[in-house]
Amino acid sequence: MLFLRQCDKSDVKSAAQMLCIVYSELPQNESWQLDRAEKRIEMYISGEGRRGYALTTENETIGYLFGRKDFLADKDVFYVDELFVHPRYQRKGCGSLAMGELERELKKEGVSRIELHPIADDISFYKKNGFSTSSYVYLEKEI
Repeated sequence: MLFLRQCDKSDVKSAAQMLCIVYSELPQNESWQLDRAEKRIEMYISGEGRRGYALTTENETIGYLFGRKDFLADKDVFYVDELFVHPRYQRKGCGSLAMGELERELKKEGVSRIELHPIADDISFYKKNGFSTSSYVYLEKEI
């Protein structure tokens, strides 16, 4: 059984360590320094509307989900900033279970939409979980 437990400051180090492990593999293939990962996790759990969840089994944390609640003119949305699962548990349905739990929790709060920006060449997970492309385009510019 998978549970979502709300994160707090005590989760920063373990979440950052897992981020470093997960992001060192494909599709990201990034080399994260632990102090930078800790800063990223701290940012995700501080501030109005921001929250993080630990994905846990009965006896261990296997991943994390971070995001923020936002308000549009006619609805509340939740923007997923990060979802990562330890490589040992990837492709076993854990991410899908986490997204399902998140959706149930957000519905109770009146949130009617989840938004995210995945890596373009790895969207099959999100499509499998009911997400569709939107009319919004993600743009970026190196400076």
